Amino acid sequence: MKSLPLSLTAILLCCLASSCQSDNTTPATTTPESGSSQSAPAAAASAVSAPAPLSPSAFDVRPGVEQQTSKQGYLQVVSAKVLKTEPMQVTLPWMWGSDPDRPGGRKVSTAPGYRISYEAVLRWQPVGYGPKEKVPASLPLYAPNGTDSLASFQVGAQGLTKPERFTVSQIHPHTPVTVRGTLYAYTGHNNQKQPALVVYPYRDPSGLPEPNRMTFLTLQSPGQ
Repeated sequence: MKSLPLSLTAILLCCLASSCQSDNTTPATTTPESGSSQSAPAAAASAVSAPAPLSPSAFDVRPGVEQQTSKQGYLQVVSAKVLKTEPMQVTLPWMWGSDPDRPGGRKVSTAPGYRISYEAVLRWQPVGYGPKEKVPASLPLYAPNGTDSLASFQVGAQGLTKPERFTVSQIHPHTPVTVRGTLYAYTGHNNQKQPALVVYPYRDPSGLPEPNRMTFLTLQSPGQ
């Protein structure tokens, strides 16, 4: 297997420097969007190995929330704000721990990161309806409750593999609705080598991590 990209190498090196691994991981889960199964990056808080506390105003969470909506674009993120950031060791996706070129051949399973609680305003823009088709007055909105970091927001979803991992409410066409959610992110750098949080999930959670498909939450410098 080829070596991981530079930004991921920085994440893994940061994890190696922490020299502490979490024993608390969640079971394999399935994302409704892709159907791929793998471990979700839940984590155990650690007073020794967790990164430094991070102010909710240190980054813009909106790109991370947009990552949790369908790529078909029927859910628009109107606004988003961070409610709380919790430092912790976050479990790495299973494909990230299989690089044989890592120094000493060590398999790294966790990296310093954060659990981010947020509040966002979403709006449902109906798509895929024909000229003579009636748009429903409302549909169920399935919001991930934070126990499965591979889950994403779904409108009118059916046959969910893990329905208990979602909170269900109603959403109306073109009408904003306020929701609360959870993101998991790793400490690292963006493609410009600026300090950033790397948000999981990605559009292809079963594949190798690619920097051009990741979502970065760039950290603001003090005073900005």
